[in-house]
Amino acid sequence: MNAIIAEKKFIAERTGIPYSNLSQSYLRAETALSNLSQYDFQLQRNNVANPIVTERLLELNDEFVMTHLTIGLKLPAALTDAAQLSAEVYTYPDVTAGFAATEEGIYNSSFSLTINRKEFLPEFPVRYFRRVPDTQEVTIAGAKNGYYNGLYGFAAFEPVKIDGRQTIQALLTLGAGLTMTTNSFLVLECRGYLVTNAKS
Repeated sequence: MNAIIAEKKFIAERTGIPYSNLSQSYLRAETALSNLSQYDFQLQRNNVANPIVTERLLELNDEFVMTHLTIGLKLPAALTDAAQLSAEVYTYPDVTAGFAATEEGIYNSSFSLTINRKEFLPEFPVRYFRRVPDTQEVTIAGAKNGYYNGLYGFAAFEPVKIDGRQTIQALLTLGAGLTMTTNSFLVLECRGYLVTNAKS
């Protein structure tokens, strides 16, 4: 049986969501790095006044079932839509791309997910998402890192359903403030299933 079909069947049985209402999709939330000891990802469109062009956020009537997630780093050349769209998401702080050594602190931090005051993920090591490719190609345009498959750097989770009306707290906690590279961003990407026709 196809792995996607099996996963959708499991989620449908577990949550009661009709199989036909589950569509493969993703969420992506980004937050600028500065010198904080904690960073908050806003996954809901209602909480973000001006989303970054690369973000994909939950609308008020959306439901989403998370199955995988990752946290990466991004360093756009400018804060324009074009620069944000063309910026690579890194799985480690590549100094050849302009990241500072302090960005390694991201991978010594923890990630937590709380939904309606219930901890679904109390403390998960961000180091799990860190990948340094075996092959690193240097070209005239700069360094190009290997990227091995579509779930490179992702962690699989027991399916968790969220929606656009819940109180969702997705936090990365360092424990102490570190000065990060100017214009660098944290990227949280969640893979899973958007629930179509969830609410009207």
